[in-house]
Amino acid sequence: MIVVSGKAKVAPGAIDKVRDVMETTIRATRKEQGCIDYSYGVDVLDPDAILILEYWDDWAALEAHFTQPHMAEWIKALGEAGVVSRDIKFIEAGEERKLFG
Repeated sequence: MIVVSGKAKVAPGAIDKVRDVMETTIRATRKEQGCIDYSYGVDVLDPDAILILEYWDDWAALEAHFTQPHMAEWIKALGEAGVVSRDIKFIEAGEERKLFG
């Protein structure tokens, strides 16, 4: 499984400008083959930071994701939102364990 985790900070107040495109991207991506889960959130302590958490079956599914039309729209919207910083990690996960039970 591939885990994508990170944070992107945009210009002050810009998240509200891209919220519709963000929602469209999430809904479309969750239907993609190989997508286990895909979500964005807003940092409670930093309302201009988008938190990213994705789970993919494999690298091929993730690579295909970036070729989708909704991703082109999302990347365009992020450009318009003025990305100030980005720290995103792409990790191949190994063994999974349950913390409790």
